[in-house]
This record gives sequence, C-alpha cells and structure tokens, in this order.
Amino acid sequence: MIVAQMALCSYPYLRLHSTTSPLEPSNGHHIHHHPLFSKPKRLETRNSNPLNIKCFASTSQSKSQSQLPPPPPPFKDEGEERKFSDLNMLFRRFWKVAAPYWFSDDKVQARLQLAGVFALTLATTGISVGFNFLGRDFFNALANKDEEQFTKQLLYYLCGFAGGIPFFVLRDYARETLSLRWRCWMTSYFMQRYLTDRTFYKIQSQSIIDNPDQRIVDDLSSFTSTALSFSLTLFNAAVDLISFSNILYTIYPPLFVVLLLYSIGGTVISIFLGKGLVTLNFLQEKKEADFRYGLVRVRENAESIAFYGGEDNELQLLLQRFTSAFENLTQLLISSRNLEFFTNGYRYLIQIVPAAVVAPMYFSGKIEFGVINQSVSAFSHILGDVSLVVYQFQAISAFSAIIDRLGEFDDILDSSRSKSLSDPMEYINLTYSHVRGSQVLDSNGSTPPTTSPRLLDVENLTLKTPKSNSTLVRDLTFAIDEKDNLLVVGPSGSGKTSLLRALAGLWSTGKGKITFYVEKAGDAQSPTSSEMAPVEQNSANVNEEFGRPINSNSKSVFFLPQRPYMVLGSLRQQLLYPTWTEEVVVSDTAKPGGSLPFLTQVPKSKNVSEKHHVPVPTTDDLTQVLEDVRIGYILSRFKGLDTVYEWSSVLSLGEQQRLAFARLLLSKPKLALLDESTSALDEVNEAHLYEKMKAAGITYISIGHRRTLYAYHNRVLDISSADADSRQRNWNIKSIEDDTLHNFLKL
Repeated sequence: MIVAQMALCSYPYLRLHSTTSPLEPSNGHHIHHHPLFSKPKRLETRNSNPLNIKCFASTSQSKSQSQLPPPPPPFKDEGEERKFSDLNMLFRRFWKVAAPYWFSDDKVQARLQLAGVFALTLATTGISVGFNFLGRDFFNALANKDEEQFTKQLLYYLCGFAGGIPFFVLRDYARETLSLRWRCWMTSYFMQRYLTDRTFYKIQSQSIIDNPDQRIVDDLSSFTSTALSFSLTLFNAAVDLISFSNILYTIYPPLFVVLLLYSIGGTVISIFLGKGLVTLNFLQEKKEADFRYGLVRVRENAESIAFYGGEDNELQLLLQRFTSAFENLTQLLISSRNLEFFTNGYRYLIQIVPAAVVAPMYFSGKIEFGVINQSVSAFSHILGDVSLVVYQFQAISAFSAIIDRLGEFDDILDSSRSKSLSDPMEYINLTYSHVRGSQVLDSNGSTPPTTSPRLLDVENLTLKTPKSNSTLVRDLTFAIDEKDNLLVVGPSGSGKTSLLRALAGLWSTGKGKITFYVEKAGDAQSPTSSEMAPVEQNSANVNEEFGRPINSNSKSVFFLPQRPYMVLGSLRQQLLYPTWTEEVVVSDTAKPGGSLPFLTQVPKSKNVSEKHHVPVPTTDDLTQVLEDVRIGYILSRFKGLDTVYEWSSVLSLGEQQRLAFARLLLSKPKLALLDESTSALDEVNEAHLYEKMKAAGITYISIGHRRTLYAYHNRVLDISSADADSRQRNWNIKSIEDDTLHNFLKL
C-alpha cells in the first residue's frame, strides 16, 4: 500500500540511476520543466545488464519555455497550509484524469498502440533474459581462458546487439508517439471544457484555482508522459521479477532472502526521508507560475508602469515572488539531498552484496566464475523491480503533485458543467424565449397594434456580489422594446457594470428574472398571430443541450465592454470576431495531412442557426464598415486586412473602441449592451457611432457618465449606492423628452 501511494508522486530535478541493458541508452521522459533552476528529471524504464555494467542516466540541462499564463488569482504564499490529497483521493483523481481517453472516440487506435508498446516491452525483457545467460557463458569462457569459446560468445553478443537494437528503439518510439497522441487528446478535452459555459471566467473572477493555463500546458504534458512511462516500468518490473527470480533462486536461495530484506528496509527508509517532497513539489509549481505571471504583467502593462514610474515597485514585487520560489526550492533541494545520501549508498551496495553472498560457493568450487556475474545481474534486476520507491522516489513525488493539480482542475471543470462554481442559495433566473414574430402578446392573447417588439424584461431583480453577497441593486424592474434606448447612470461602484454582467449571464447571485426575446433564424418578417407567442427555451442562463450560453454570439444580443478584446490574428479576424469565428479558423488554418481528428475538429455550437443569420462579410463589407466607424486609414497603415499584429498594442484605445463598433455593425444584433464603450472617444465620434447604430436599427442599453449621452437615449436609469440597512429601492427610471433633455445637458 505504501509503495502504491509513493508510486503516484514526483520531483523531476534529481538524477535517477538504473541498471539498463547494454542495448538501451540511458534515456527517459522529462516529467516537467521548471523555468527557474531548470534541471529536468527522467522516469526511466529499466532493463537487464548482463555485463554488470552500471549505467547511470545523465541529467539533461535543457530548459523549456512554456506558454505564458493569463492572470491568475492574487499572489499569496500558501506555505505549510497546503494539505495534500490522501491515497484514496490520489487514486480517484488519477483514474478520473487518465480514463476518459481510453474510452473516447480514439480508444481503438489508443488501445492498439498501447498493446504494441507492451508487446515491444515484453520483447525487450526477453532479450534481457537472453543476455543474462549469454553473459554467464561469456565470462565463464574468459575465466577458463577458452579462446575458441570466448570468440564464439563474442560473436553471439554482436549478433544479439544487431538483432536487439531495433526492439529497444521501436519500443521507445512507440511509447513517445502514444504519449504525444494522449497529450493532444487531453489538451483538446480540457480546453473545450475550460472554454465552455464561461468556466474560464468563473475560475478567474472567483479566484478558484491558480494558474489553469499551466495545468493545461505543462501538467498535462508531464502527466501523459510520466503515467505511460510508469505503467511500462511497472509492467517491465513484473515481467522481470518473474523471469529473474527463478534464476536467482536456482543459483542460491539465501540470496533471494537477502534481496527481500534489503529492498523492504530501503523502501521504508526512503519513504521516511522523502515524505515532504510531495507538498514541496506542489508549492514549487505554484510559486514559479506566480513569478512568471508577474513578469507577464510587466510586459502587458509596460506603458502604464512607465507612466507611473513604477519600476522600483514592480522590481520589489517580482523579487518577492522569486524569493518565495527560491526559498521553497531550497527546502526541496535539502530534502532531496538527504534522500540522495541514502539512495546512492543503497544503489552502490548492490554491486558487492550479491557477490559477497555467493563468493564462498565460488571459493569452494561449487559454482563457476560466470555464475557470480549472473547472480549480480539477476540480483540487480529483481532489486530494481521491488525497489521502485527507492530508485524513483524523486519522480514519484512530483507525479503525485501533478495528479493533485490536474485532479483539482478536472473536478472544477466538472462542477461547472453541472452547477455554478459558486452556487448561491438564491440566483437570478435568466431566460431566453424564442419569438416567432415581431410582437409580444398582451395578457389576454390579443396583439397590440402599436406596441413595439419586446426585446428584454427585467422583473424584481435584486443583484448581489458573488463573494461578499453585498446588495448592489434592489428590486429593479424595467422593459426594453425595439428602439427604446436606455442610459444607465450612477456613481462609481453603484452596480452599473454589474447589471450588465447579470444581463450577460456572468453573474447570477441575487434574485429576480431576466427574459430576452430572441428571434429564431429564418423567421418571417410578417408572422401570423399564432406565430407571435414567445416560446420558453430555458430556465437558466445556459442551454444544457448546447453546452454554452444560448445568447453567445446570437443575432439578438451583443456586448461591448469598455476595453475591447483584441484577438490573436489578422485585422480581418478582429472584425469577424466573435460572430464568424469558426469560418475564420477553418479558412485561415492549414490542415496538415497528419493532423489528429480531435485537433482539427471545431466543436459545433448548437446555436449555429442563430449565429449565422448573416452571411460572412466580404472584403468590401469589411472595408466599408471601417470607413463607417472612421478608421479606414488603418488599412493603409497595416497593409490590408490579413496582416497580423499585436492589435492591443498598435491601436489606441479609441481606435479599439471604434473597431468594436465595427464588429457590432457587422453582426447586426437586435440589442446591444454598451459598458462605457465610447469613453476614449471625442464627442463628435461618439455622436457619429450612435447615429450609425440607430440607422442600423440596433436598440441599445448604455452605461456612461457623459451628459452628451442623454441625446441618444429615450430613458435614463439612475442607480444610487445601495444602503445595507435600507429596504428601499435604489434606482429610478425617467423618460428623456425634448423639453427635459435641455435640462439634463445643462447639469
């Protein structure tokens, strides 16, 4: 049980030694690469050494740079408060993370490759057993000074090398290929769940776990390679144990008893000396990711830091994080050093213990000299099989840290699919009703002849913050009809942006009901009265059948934040985002012939009919919309639509906001939610963009502070700061008439 527990843990920095076959180089798998103090370690698959040559795996000095992370939760030193998973939790998480691939659509190919790897491993073990006997005869001929027999055995050795090398090479190649295929599938599997149902937003906004990016990029790579290598190591150890135990027992039974006592004692001591490595490895992963993210923030906010002159402050923060990683690694190296004192002695004693035990038999003439070499080789093999904890303790301890991080991440992704990550006692009911027509019926079933189509209903909405549960807006009720443009104003911190988060489905803490009336694609412009009734589609903000918010990129609702998101790609991709993203990916990405199917398939949204109600804009359409928002000049500056730049750096915030309006005009939604989306624009360009929205027939809800915004809206919602001790509503809605507009502008 103890051996099984330690088999699920690891630290990849210290050198692992093993007795290997003369045909097999000392190579293995990198479990993980740390950007700091990089000294990656290997989990190795053992094989026999008939010549009793002790081969030690060299330490690779390669360094790896993984993709830099998006913002993690605020930095905090967990220190000794980190509680690692127990044995049952580790096994549960290991199986939960590893099993899906072997039962996926790729299971047939995966299982065939795995069977091939095990078959090649079995073949290499058979070759090792053959070399064990060949080595015995080789050294007997040498000891007996039998030149003819020596030459014959030497020829057998050379033929064995020629015939055995392909098996070892193919085994390693098949193992690496399967590991890569497994990693590709798991990366796709985790990314799809991470980007479904806005899980990435919930994890980030609620600081649920640290560095999900590192878990996808680094931990998945380490998990697949190490899990496969360790599985083969266990398989090889079992076959070796069966093959060589009979050899050793036949030579001298007491030697087998000595081996068991030696291995049991070594395992117990190794566990005692290395018990703290698991937690130290887990913390090292986190601390290095935190330091790396600090450097990313300096790069992404270089201009702001330069304006503030905050270089000294940033340096202190970075040194603080680096020091934390350094101190943890120092403790880890001390623990590893203490373990190495024992494991090195344990390993080197193997060279003399079996010879010392069987030497009296040789001196008495009961055995030949070659039998000593054979006993040493068999002893080394079996001891390696039963001493995996001693030999692989460093790799084992880091592997359990990887299992714990991935298992924790996997549990969070699963919980997000079934329920909200912070499921409140009360929640806002966000509903999407498909409307087959242009009007909403009255309560008596008749069609109001003069009523504009209803787009949004907000009923008795009380909005609270997700963590502190503080009330921001109390008992808010209003409706939005077509061409009924609403301006939301109020002091900073009163909950204006939070209201848009609730409308977008990002926040659900509170109570009340929000209903969007969403037209289906292809609906007739002039439906009959029987087609005008709203059809309730969902009672939650997520379409469970689709696996994503139903309003995502739909034709009815479009959200514009204050700072637009600039995607990685060309100017064309900026304009088509997010409505036609799938077409851009398919058309702009070359598909190599050897690509795996789960990497080239774009997950189909079940809102496809809603998303593609408008044909993909042509180049002329994109050029015209840039002119419409008055940034047509960037085409000549950046040499067309298909050049790639870091757009958030080369475009000013005002240009980015106008580019976001170009996306809006191309998408042509029924309702737009604008969060201070013109804050970086002058009043002339602001007026121009609002006129363009009106001309396109887009109804909008705006958040803003400028008095000039009143001229482009019909009503104003004024939200004041909520009083925790009061039960009164903290909002007021007024109509903006021509006679009152002048008074608003004078304020």
